[in-house]
Amino acid sequence: MFAFASSANAQIIDSRFYRWTVYELQEDELQDKRCYIVASPIQNNSDQPTRQKPYIMIARYQRERSEEVSIFGGFEYKLNSKIFVVIDDEAKFLFPTKKDIAWAKNKDEDIEFIQRALSARKIRVRSDSAIGTFGIDEYSTQGIVKAYARMREICK
Repeated sequence: MFAFASSANAQIIDSRFYRWTVYELQEDELQDKRCYIVASPIQNNSDQPTRQKPYIMIARYQRERSEEVSIFGGFEYKLNSKIFVVIDDEAKFLFPTKKDIAWAKNKDEDIEFIQRALSARKIRVRSDSAIGTFGIDEYSTQGIVKAYARMREICK
């Protein structure tokens, strides 16, 4: 479903919680694990017919014990653009883009996004593509608390 690693890496689906899937990735026994939780939209609207499937990912890096939010829009984003992210019609974020991925601006924004998402009902994302099309995606947060807890458990 999601290709986050080369074929030399062992990417394993650990578990699923409603729309959130927990992945574990470890290159070999000597390497630290990386874990991800990923969700696809429950609703999407786009005027780009060749758009790939968008997703939100929260990654956890075992060694640093840090987490990072990223959003794949399903197309290459407009150059030097930002995507607009709204959690429960309250918290608003502008994530900078590079090619087809958008990230929180810094670790503090990663932390704020994650904490708000864990107590939210929905996340909405508005993005513009490099060819002038758009995407509006809505994600359910149902299952995110259990998926997040499981990710932290397997990537301590």
